[in-house]
Amino acid sequence: MEHMKLHVVTPEGSVFSGEIRSVIVRTTEGDVGILKNHTNMVAAIAYGMLKITAPDGTARIAACMNGFVSVEAEKVRIIATTFEFADDLDLARAQRAKEESQNRLADPALTDDERALAESRLRRAENRIRVYELNQ
Repeated sequence: MEHMKLHVVTPEGSVFSGEIRSVIVRTTEGDVGILKNHTNMVAAIAYGMLKITAPDGTARIAACMNGFVSVEAEKVRIIATTFEFADDLDLARAQRAKEESQNRLADPALTDDERALAESRLRRAENRIRVYELNQ
């Protein structure tokens, strides 16, 4: 099986770097599966799950939100606002964040900026919960 390099970076730094068989990432245009010899591309990442398949066939999933994926030659680079492997997610924390965001959104006095921030936090929490549950 042919392999390629994947490097994932967030504002906190490098979170993954290594050889992979494939990666599936949710872009703003839908899910994209990337294998060796994939055409060069750059795409915006949406809220969703990312699945990495290692050279030995084992897979790991992660919550990946906002950013870009680029494919060039045999290298895939992901620059994401948030990237968390499912086995590192704290379900209770995500559920609290979801509830807090929903309560915040119920406030009719929110400004447009406050509403956008609460909606973004809600989407992040829901994505984390979904990815955690898929990993179980």
